[in-house]
Amino acid sequence: DYDRILDVSLRGTLYMSQAVLPAMQAQQSGSIVCISSVSAQRGGGILGGPHYSAAKAGVLGLARAMAREFGPQGIRVNCVTPGLISTDINKDILSAEKKAEIAQTIPLGRLGGPDDVGGVCVFLASDLSQYCTGVTLDVNGGMLIH
Repeated sequence: DYDRILDVSLRGTLYMSQAVLPAMQAQQSGSIVCISSVSAQRGGGILGGPHYSAAKAGVLGLARAMAREFGPQGIRVNCVTPGLISTDINKDILSAEKKAEIAQTIPLGRLGGPDDVGGVCVFLASDLSQYCTGVTLDVNGGMLIH
């Protein structure tokens, strides 16, 4: 599992960034939005394991390093750290009771949805965030406040 999780999360982020950077460098602008996880910040989460947390922490470090390296070329790199998001991937892993129990611990009182993450990604990719780079933006309903 370790290699598979690192390949998808960390290596996938690197390869995708390498694929788009030449075009962004040529136009001297662009925005890369990386997806990490609250698990990277907490040192673990409700789902996943240490290998998942390590991979997602690597994504945070990669995003920050790319922000510093490519910022002078007008390329912004930011990271989103979702909390527990209700998706098809995890719908059968947690019972309705467990989801309700977890929601009670979240200040906004609910699990997130794909649109919650998507909206933040659109913001970071758009000119509305044109002076943001190296940012880690939490999307967790207050599950982790730091």
